[in-house]
Amino acid sequence: MNILGMFGPGENPSAALLINGKLIALVEEERLNRIKMSPNNLPINAAKLCLKIGGIDINSINGIAWGWDCIKYEKYLEKINKKIKNKKNHNYLQNELNKNLYSPNRIKRAIKIAFSDQLKKKMPQIHFITHHLCHAASAFFCSGFKKSNILTLDGSGEDLTTMLCEATGEKIKIVKKITIPNSLGGYYATFTEFLGFKPYMDEGKLMGLAAYGKYSKKIQSKLDKFIKYNKKTGIFKINNKLRYDGKHTFGERFTDEFVKIFGKKRSKNASALTKPYPDIAYNVQLRLENIAKLLAKNLYIKNKIRNLCLAGGVAMNCKMNGELSKEKYVDNIFVQPAASDNGVSLGAAQILTLKKGGKLKTNLTNVYYGPKYTNRQILKHLKESKLNFYKSKDIFKEAAKFLYNKKIICWFQDRMEFGARSLGNRSILASPLFKDMRDKINMNVKHRENWRPFCPSVIDEDYEKYIDSKIKSRFMTVALPINKNMKKKIPSCVHVDDTVRAQIVDKKNNLKYWKLIKEFKILSGHGIIINTSFNIQGEPIVCSPRDALRTFGGTGLDALIIGDYIIKK
Repeated sequence: MNILGMFGPGENPSAALLINGKLIALVEEERLNRIKMSPNNLPINAAKLCLKIGGIDINSINGIAWGWDCIKYEKYLEKINKKIKNKKNHNYLQNELNKNLYSPNRIKRAIKIAFSDQLKKKMPQIHFITHHLCHAASAFFCSGFKKSNILTLDGSGEDLTTMLCEATGEKIKIVKKITIPNSLGGYYATFTEFLGFKPYMDEGKLMGLAAYGKYSKKIQSKLDKFIKYNKKTGIFKINNKLRYDGKHTFGERFTDEFVKIFGKKRSKNASALTKPYPDIAYNVQLRLENIAKLLAKNLYIKNKIRNLCLAGGVAMNCKMNGELSKEKYVDNIFVQPAASDNGVSLGAAQILTLKKGGKLKTNLTNVYYGPKYTNRQILKHLKESKLNFYKSKDIFKEAAKFLYNKKIICWFQDRMEFGARSLGNRSILASPLFKDMRDKINMNVKHRENWRPFCPSVIDEDYEKYIDSKIKSRFMTVALPINKNMKKKIPSCVHVDDTVRAQIVDKKNNLKYWKLIKEFKILSGHGIIINTSFNIQGEPIVCSPRDALRTFGGTGLDALIIGDYIIKK
């Protein structure tokens, strides 16, 4: 059984291929068209690449699973448009929802045209599947748990923004739904914009900034006017007059009435560290965490299940995930590494596989399901670049020596990762032992705010030496406390709140990366290194050798280790 999962045309379109219930490929469109998050695009290139990786074509596909119920959404839009057509000050809501992009007929035509050159029979049927159910499936069916509670939290999917579920075996039971306009993703996006960042793209900046702020009873009181929640259940409600209903003179996602309460939006010239912005970020983050903890707690109270799965764009908030992992009712936590809409194609494919009577084999232990480039292919690009390079006799020892000598390197190996994090195959690496390394990477390589933190990769046998938590973090999706005696030894990968967003690296899932960190340990005594995504701010993670060479050449990187070849500056 060959199932092609797809999602688009929102942000983070992607495609996934399951053959006999096994994940073969998962690729994001942005990696191929080089447009960050690839908004409003269909995942055509990603789908074709998935089929190529699987060694099949569209004629072998038994069904296409689409991670958005376009038929339901079309009816929902008709209902909303009738409701707001003759009302004033609803322009923002109308612009946000009134999109023909999700027309089922448009999508069917586009897919048929895209594959017309290889189609030899009738086009496979497209099954439109509820967005939040796809989120839930992508987390639970990859977790390895036999049963679990599930929280899906995002901006919106059709009319839903939040879903609480419990899952056992192959069944997902929906316990509670929350609909538009009450949205935690929308809440967080509003303050992302207010703090001078790009909503639905820079939420991680708000999260990082929050660590520099402090609790404020006054700000919490103001937040009560924007988002109220039940202190027992966590069920929340957005004040439409502060987000939707009213003039939007100063921003798209907040009204003028909002500005009267919270003040002026941060200008680009003002530092994000200037008061009151860190304190606003702290309290916005705290409110999110409090709501999420109550929602998860009430699921546990109902069924006593101590496993928790998370998906949806809000689940990319690793600080929230870390706080959830500390709760007494959570023994194990699994966060889908492509928790945003880039993982929805996988969830859709999983659901359709089960619907057609198949069995799933999607327990996720790594994220390396993208394209791979051979040494021969890499060599061709290197020769075209006319740069000086050489073939290494031992890339692991050479790379480790670079790191030990305070060099910043990029590491390009094997199949590309999916998800927002580089996890050792398309990564920028550095030693965490130097105090100034964070500033050096932010300024000379990533070209981003100097207060933003970096994450570590640590070999599995040394994980407990550095991380003070029962939770095993494999995909950099959970912020966990650092062991206090290690904070001063690895200063450049510990955030100001003494947390790290770690990645466990083991031999089975990434032998090459494990060997590199092991060699660094031989030199330094520490089996841990800084790992950040191989890209610059505003661009997708590099995918091909050509992408790698361009990014390497335009930044302050010291060396590129690509396949078995090395380029030094």
